[in-house]
Amino acid sequence: MKIARYKKAQKTLSFYRNNFGFREPYQILIDATFCQTALIFQIGIKDQLPKYFQAETRLVTTQCIILEAESLGSKVQGATNIVKQFLVHKCGHEKGPKSGIACIKSMIKNNRYVIATQDRELQEYLRKKPGQPIMYLHKKTPVLEQPSELSRKTVEFKLNESFNFGTADEKKLVALKKSEGLPVAEDTKTDLKKKKKKKKQPNPLSCKKKKKKPNAGVTLKKSSIDNIQNKTIEKTKRKRVKIPSHIKEIFQSNKY
Repeated sequence: MKIARYKKAQKTLSFYRNNFGFREPYQILIDATFCQTALIFQIGIKDQLPKYFQAETRLVTTQCIILEAESLGSKVQGATNIVKQFLVHKCGHEKGPKSGIACIKSMIKNNRYVIATQDRELQEYLRKKPGQPIMYLHKKTPVLEQPSELSRKTVEFKLNESFNFGTADEKKLVALKKSEGLPVAEDTKTDLKKKKKKKKQPNPLSCKKKKKKPNAGVTLKKSSIDNIQNKTIEKTKRKRVKIPSHIKEIFQSNKY
């Protein structure tokens, strides 16, 4: 577990080193809340942090942090004694000391510090600052927090900008080639004639079949239709049989 924890710390450090210019010795700015937690779990900050980073470190604090710890009285006397053991960096608040949080906020503007604190409010503020490492104690274990989402997005944006080649860069490149006498590729887009777009025929597979209209056959003339109708009428008429007159007389005489 220790090896995996150290590897994570080295990976996080390499991220800040490659993208935000952090270098050894790493300056760790420690406040009184971090010292108080270390005192509770009996952690030797001076021994544990260099081992955790596996690199040269410099533990520092500010005068404002020390004065704030002293103002809290005997409750944090042990933490005050610990924080006084570190190097004191000038914060510029000698005339009017500020709170520990306000002092740290001003210190991270122009300097590269790893902020070691247990203050949740301060941690949330630092996460909104791209390229700001945060460290805290999880019981007896020091933890270097992974880069925030804002820090990762800032790095991605810088990489995209570095690979983009805009029109201004193209003009500079063309001017530089001309000044050096190098051949310049002409823009062939303007020489190409615009071809008229032909109407594309519809896909026969996607077209619906034409429906046959009723009575779409051969149109007959009116006269031919009349003849056909007359013939059908003649066929339907009953044929009359003519009886000879002498036979009619026989039937009328009632001889049979």
